[in-house]
Amino acid sequence: MCGPETTNRPRGGALAALSSLDDAGHATTCGDLAFHTPGLPESNEATHVRLMPDAAYDAKTLSDLSVVIHSSGDPRTRIEDCGTFKTFGFPTTAESFSAAQAFVELPLSKPLLLEVGNEGIIGRRVSLYAGASPSRIVAEGIVGVNFLRGAAQPSFGMVQE
Repeated sequence: MCGPETTNRPRGGALAALSSLDDAGHATTCGDLAFHTPGLPESNEATHVRLMPDAAYDAKTLSDLSVVIHSSGDPRTRIEDCGTFKTFGFPTTAESFSAAQAFVELPLSKPLLLEVGNEGIIGRRVSLYAGASPSRIVAEGIVGVNFLRGAAQPSFGMVQE
């Protein structure tokens, strides 16, 4: 490919594509939540989280957010039954999202492991709540791997001794 890459999405790490339901019950996209370590795209842990809302999303609703990473990743399960793995505040304001910077990023108090199971966040359900006390879900998604383009892909074959 030619030319510079003009994206605000981090390379590597983990990514949750967030969506919400409109009044008719149809899914609407509202952005991405990326978990990464700046400058180390191959890291197996995330030290930062970045919220990248869609350009068309109303930034007024993206203030004083809470992020909940659930214990379960099953989207068919009621949210109340998913448990809580990790929660943190995402203090943003409508002014945080300017034309020059269409994302908000913050360091995590403790790194998150980018693996499946145990203490990892891959495959877990994530919810974005409005307000400091989780009351209204703004959007939800499932945390997945954000592979690097051109990087060596993991081998899932049998190991021979």
